[in-house]
Amino acid sequence: MSTATINIIYLVFVQAMIYLSPLITLPYLTRVLQVEQFAALSFVQIFIQYFIFVTDYGFGITVTRLITLWRHDWERISDIVINTLAVKLILAILMAGICLSMLFLIPSLRGSEWLTAAAFIGVFSNALFPTWLFQGLERMKQLAFITGISRLAVLPLIFLFVKSPGDVVLAAALMSTPGLIASLMSYFYFRKLKTLIWAPVSTRRMFELLREGWPVFASNISISLYTMVNLTVLKFLGTSEQVAFFAASDKIRSGIQGFISPIASALFPRFVASGASPKPEEFRRLNRLGWCSLVGTQIIGAAFIFFGADFIAINYFGAAFAGVAIYLKAFAVLPVIIAVATIFSQWRLLALGEGLVLSRIYVIAGPLHIVYAIAATYYWGWIGLLSSVYLTEIMVTFAMYCVIRNKRIQIF
Repeated sequence: MSTATINIIYLVFVQAMIYLSPLITLPYLTRVLQVEQFAALSFVQIFIQYFIFVTDYGFGITVTRLITLWRHDWERISDIVINTLAVKLILAILMAGICLSMLFLIPSLRGSEWLTAAAFIGVFSNALFPTWLFQGLERMKQLAFITGISRLAVLPLIFLFVKSPGDVVLAAALMSTPGLIASLMSYFYFRKLKTLIWAPVSTRRMFELLREGWPVFASNISISLYTMVNLTVLKFLGTSEQVAFFAASDKIRSGIQGFISPIASALFPRFVASGASPKPEEFRRLNRLGWCSLVGTQIIGAAFIFFGADFIAINYFGAAFAGVAIYLKAFAVLPVIIAVATIFSQWRLLALGEGLVLSRIYVIAGPLHIVYAIAATYYWGWIGLLSSVYLTEIMVTFAMYCVIRNKRIQIF
């Protein structure tokens, strides 16, 4: 079995822990918290994702790439690690200040201060957990172990202590802590290796990292305008029931789509290493593995969601969430489209340093999506909202394809 395949397996396990562990507690929470509290929890989690996006700043791609290129130079890697963590922590502190200000200034957010604070733990978890270091060094086995332990450690606590709708704040806090546990385990692991050395925090180096990560960051923010913002639009233009059902079905979709990230991350260093002029046979083998594993898993997942929608709604979410079935069927094909877009964006454009042109696509698509998503939701509710998501994803994927063809980059 090739190293690339082994890395995929380990990262699939990591992503399974990230996405499937919440799915274990999801049917319990939909029954204990009920529709209104579950809707509030879902909205706060989406709200916090904006701050997580800022602290991530695209370093999952750009820093992973740097560590891959300098993987045998531990002095250079140490410099990258120290300054990346410094930037992420500064961003997390800034986001805490902005979040606090928004809670006081926006009337619709008042009353959810403790719930938001509990969920904000996830922002610092994201800032501290160096997944990009494990991926750049291709230490997938260790990453899988740490992620698995940190996720599983929290699950029994949710079942033990979340007993009523009044425990929604505790539920948010517990769901945000695995990243902190994983961070402590990661630093203990690298301390035992004795490979990382102390490097000074450099303002110049931090600005270099920010500048290099900017195209990916701009892309991520623009992507968030047609992914995470959807639930926010529905909150203001729909009902609590629509928010709860949309969020519940989106978690199932995210669970299926979650297999995209580990496969993309595992093969990303290989596509970076292959460069603009890969060896034909080697590229075909790598490309075949990528397409089959990435798109294949999403086709299987789409069939599972569509044909199992009624069973999932009644038996998984509970009688109060029976209406989720139609939402699930409507979501089913979306992960397949996103899988193709991931291949075009990460393995073709980003791997070859074409992040700027990719960010331009997202910068145009994000704000445009907001305009017609609001109008569609106002007139047709959640169906209009989801239709706008499909329209945006298809347009973005087609735009990437056109850029790749224009630059004569190999696709198949």
